[in-house]
Amino acid sequence: MDISIDRYLDDGKSSLVTLALRSRTTEMHSVLSALDAGQKAAVNKALKDALDEIVAVIQPVAAGMPKK
Repeated sequence: MDISIDRYLDDGKSSLVTLALRSRTTEMHSVLSALDAGQKAAVNKALKDALDEIVAVIQPVAAGMPKK
């Protein structure tokens, strides 16, 4: 089971990052699969908030990289 969120760091299509929560065992797959809609929304919000913090760190670095 995989729950992920994507974010472009710029207006183009070249700076895409993904943050994912992935089950690594059968038991955890069952747990993630059993989440109801509200719980899945809460997990997505947590991933979005975490990705916001990560992007704040890496976006300035990405902006300074040469464009291909």
